[in-house]
Amino acid sequence: MKISLLHPFTPQAAGVVEKSVATYHSQPHLKALEKLTVLEETTCKMEYFTLKRRYYGYRHNEVVYNFYPVNFTWNGDHKKWKKQTSKKCLKVYNKNTPDVTIINMSGHSSPFSYELSKVILKNKKQYIAMLGGQHYTDNDRNRAYYKGANHILVHTHLQKKQMEEMELFQHLDIRVFPLGVDCTVFTPKQKTNTSPKLLYVGRIVEWKRIHLAIEAIAVLKENGFPGATLKIIGPISSQGYLDRLLNLIKEKGLQNNIEFLGHKEHAELPKYFQEANLFTLPSDKETFGMVMIEAMACGTPVAGIDCPGGPADVITHQKDGLLSSPENYSQTIIEYFRNKNSIPEIEKEARQKALRNYSIDATYKVLKKSIDSAFYGK
Repeated sequence: MKISLLHPFTPQAAGVVEKSVATYHSQPHLKALEKLTVLEETTCKMEYFTLKRRYYGYRHNEVVYNFYPVNFTWNGDHKKWKKQTSKKCLKVYNKNTPDVTIINMSGHSSPFSYELSKVILKNKKQYIAMLGGQHYTDNDRNRAYYKGANHILVHTHLQKKQMEEMELFQHLDIRVFPLGVDCTVFTPKQKTNTSPKLLYVGRIVEWKRIHLAIEAIAVLKENGFPGATLKIIGPISSQGYLDRLLNLIKEKGLQNNIEFLGHKEHAELPKYFQEANLFTLPSDKETFGMVMIEAMACGTPVAGIDCPGGPADVITHQKDGLLSSPENYSQTIIEYFRNKNSIPEIEKEARQKALRNYSIDATYKVLKKSIDSAFYGK
C-alpha cells in the first residue's frame, strides 16, 4: 500500500524553514506514518511544494519526503499558500497515484486541491481531506472536493461539531484526528523555584499577538516579579511586527527581561519547554497548536485565549492551564504566579492530560483506522 500525506503549499508559506521541515513541521503525522511503515509494511510519503526549480526528495527515517516545484506567477501568487499550484505534482500523481492520499489544507481549501482530487478519483484511488482552521469557503468547487473525499479529518471535537452544523458539510463523514506528541521526549524536569519564566514558540507575525506576552512581563515586573523573563522562539514572518515588538520592549524597559532566540530545530525545543514555568499562546485565532500539547507534556501549563476551536478545546482553566480574554491576559498570568500553592497541581494535570489524550499512540490508531477505511472500505 502506498500512502501520501500531501501539504499543497511550500514550507515557507506556512512559516517553516524548508531544510528543517522533516524535523519541525507536522511531527505527529510523521511519527504516526513512521509507525505505520514499520508495523504495516506500507510505503509512506510526506510531500510539499518548493520554491526551488526542480523536484527533489530524500528519506527521513522510514518516510520519503518529496518536494514539487511550485508554479511561478508574475503577480506573486506562488507565495500565497491558498493559491499555490504545481504542474509537476499533478503530472507525477497522474502517472503514479498513491493508494490513499491525505490532503492537508485549511477549510478554505484551494483550486489545486480540487484539481488533484479529480486526478486521484480518475485513477480510481482514494483521498482524505484533512482540514485545519476555523473558517471555511463555501463554493461549488469545495463542495465537490469534500463530497469526493472518502472522509474528512479534523483535529478537535469542537471543530467537528461546528462543521456538522454547517450546510457545506451536511451528510459527510467527519472524524477527529488527535495530534499527539512523543511523551518520552517531551517530559517534565524539575523546575527551579525562581522568577517566572515565560516562553513563546511560533512565528513572529501580527495575528500571533506576541505583544500580549510582552505586556504580561511588564505587569509582572511592576507587581513584585522584577526578574520575570520571556524567551521568544520562532522565525520572523513579519519584519514590521518584529520592529513594533522591539519598540514596545524598549518603551517598557524590558531589554533585560525578553530574549529573541530565532528559529530552533524541533529536537531542541523540549529543554525550553522544560525550563519554562508558563507557555504563552496569546493569539485569539489559534486552532490546534502542537506547541500547546508539547508544553503540557513537559509539565508546563499553557496560558491561552478562550476562543472556540483552539486552547479552549484542550485546556480546563485553573486545572491544567489558563484561559483568558485578550484584555485580561496579563492579569490572569499574574494571578497564576501569585497563587503559588496551586501551581504544582496544575503542572501535574497538564502532563496527565497530554498522556491521556494526546500521545503518538492515539494519533497512530486513528491514522491507521482512517487509512484502512479508505483503502479497504472498512
